Amino acid sequence: MFDKIVERLYSETDSARSIATSGAGVAGLLIYLMQRDWVIAAFSAVIVFPLARLASARVYEHIHRAEKRRTEREETEEKYNQLGEHEKAVVQAFVLAGGSVLTWSHVNALDLRGPAIESLINRQLLSTDVTADGMSETFVLNPVVFQAGVDKEISTRSSKSAYSLDP
Repeated sequence: MFDKIVERLYSETDSARSIATSGAGVAGLLIYLMQRDWVIAAFSAVIVFPLARLASARVYEHIHRAEKRRTEREETEEKYNQLGEHEKAVVQAFVLAGGSVLTWSHVNALDLRGPAIESLINRQLLSTDVTADGMSETFVLNPVVFQAGVDKEISTRSSKSAYSLDP
């Protein structure tokens, strides 16, 4: 029986439960060492376990979300950096226009190279659609690439203002 309990504890994949088990064990041991009473130590461990599990699950989830966001940011930046100069100009045109969707007439009014647009379509980073009212055709930029363009624009603006000579 003891072997099965130990095996289950060491094969556990739930980080929160593992941390809570350790925390409850430490709490129970500390209480026992201070009080020399197994009953109080056992009750203390039972009380500490769910609290430690909730706390560790919350911390783990926070760390996991932050890591996921960091990874997504890096992938987005990498995808943007792989674009050619003229493709980046198309992305920046969307950013400066203020959205990831532009009508064909807006795109035609901009000084953008056709091959760059076709290249983004070929990479599946730009697609065509229609407006919500169904009256106009649009170009739709991939939201991840659009966000990378926004981030690039923000960093460009902040670096320009950092070197500005304005008092």
